[in-house]
Amino acid sequence: MLRLFMPIAFLVLFIVWVLYHSFVKRDIKSQLNNVTIGLFFFSVWAVIYWFIL
Repeated sequence: MLRLFMPIAFLVLFIVWVLYHSFVKRDIKSQLNNVTIGLFFFSVWAVIYWFIL
């Protein structure tokens, strides 16, 4: 059952990380490569979960 909530927790942590770099450190443009890779990772993960569930 915990495996079902782990992607949600990781997505929330990723959103917090993006918001932190956007509003606190204000260096989101230098982290744009990481944001793109993170969004790609979560989109692939969502497609996999869509077909499994």
